[in-house]
Amino acid sequence: MADDSQDISDYREAIEGLLLNGEELEAVFPAASGPTPDTHDPKAIAITSDRLIVCSRELKRSSSDEWLFRSIPYSQLQEVTLSRRENLRRDRIESESSVLVQLQGRGSAELRLQYHDPAVAREVHDRILAHMLAG
Repeated sequence: MADDSQDISDYREAIEGLLLNGEELEAVFPAASGPTPDTHDPKAIAITSDRLIVCSRELKRSSSDEWLFRSIPYSQLQEVTLSRRENLRRDRIESESSVLVQLQGRGSAELRLQYHDPAVAREVHDRILAHMLAG
């Protein structure tokens, strides 16, 4: 899943190059939208002082490296939800958490991010919520 030691340094560097004058990069997190991520699913999200940046990347062996950056102003975020699920096994508890971001306009557009580590999901949720409340 998204937070299993995924190296996001390439994404951080690319996102830093996109920052506008005076904009600050607060955090970059790995992202996955499901247990079997698609090549078009977000690979990283960035939380800046002004917007949420969703980064997707598709590498085609010996052919191309396609990057897609989607900027979403905090004013366009309608709702953010944090959920946690625990699957009880005989010898362990498997936990997964998700953050669901509802976007305004465009019908029912949403961004779902899933994490094994509930602390990472909570931090993503709380940082996005803080910007929504500040706006």
